[in-house]
Amino acid sequence: MAFPAAEAAIVLLVVWTASSFVPFVPSGALAALTVLGYAYTTGFTEPSPAVLVALVVVSLLASAMDLLSGMISGRLGGASTRTVVVGTLVGVVLLFVMGPIGIVVGLGGTVFLVSYYENTAEPRVALRRSAFAVIGVLASAFVQAVMLAGVTVVFALAVL
Repeated sequence: MAFPAAEAAIVLLVVWTASSFVPFVPSGALAALTVLGYAYTTGFTEPSPAVLVALVVVSLLASAMDLLSGMISGRLGGASTRTVVVGTLVGVVLLFVMGPIGIVVGLGGTVFLVSYYENTAEPRVALRRSAFAVIGVLASAFVQAVMLAGVTVVFALAVL
């Protein structure tokens, strides 16, 4: 057993879990690479192949959820895909101007304005669509963190 490598991998997995809340950090992909890197150091004997595949799949699924959650929640709220994509792009631009709050302001504001422009008689609909999109973006960090925390725990149980 390579305890120093296992401990280093666990520390990295904890860091990637915490980095789920930092924009533009591909935490799930980094967790998958960490698990694969550790498996490589042990000649793919630890963790077992089934556990290794499961950990990598869950890590990559966490990344996918992080990328798609804003779009999914925006669509569930009734916003068009185009509106959510434009809102996300505006949020990314505002990230560099306003920091992390820029994503929320850009996405929420864009979805609200476009939805309100489409139907000025229904400001509540625009507000609901905007809220769904923002909640989805904020919730994605928590979902990714929970999934990666599970990866960390299962990995630690499998190698220690």
